[in-house]
Amino acid sequence: MGVAAKPKIVKGDTVVLRRGKEKGKRGIVKHVFPKDGFATVEGLNVVKRHTKPGQTGVKSGGILEKEAPIPLSALMVVDPKTDRPTRVRRMRQADGSSVRVSVKSGEQLLVPSKAQ
Repeated sequence: MGVAAKPKIVKGDTVVLRRGKEKGKRGIVKHVFPKDGFATVEGLNVVKRHTKPGQTGVKSGGILEKEAPIPLSALMVVDPKTDRPTRVRRMRQADGSSVRVSVKSGEQLLVPSKAQ
């Protein structure tokens, strides 16, 4: 398999869900899995996990709620300038560095401080 392309969505981005039962809901990206093409978003796609007591990291068992991964293709970055979903593209600057830019407003999307 080839190398996965650099994802246009990064940790800390505010995203909107484009399809599914929670379509239109917004959340902040907690983790991105570029090789798999998935991301977990705070408060979206929450599933219940039935765990036994004594499993790794879990002292007491029970029903735990956690965010399940969502395909990157189902997420869209929210433009901070217009507060609407937008596509993202990468542009090279004069010094050779790459920056993320909103397609609709042309505004540079800063990498959130959480991701750095």
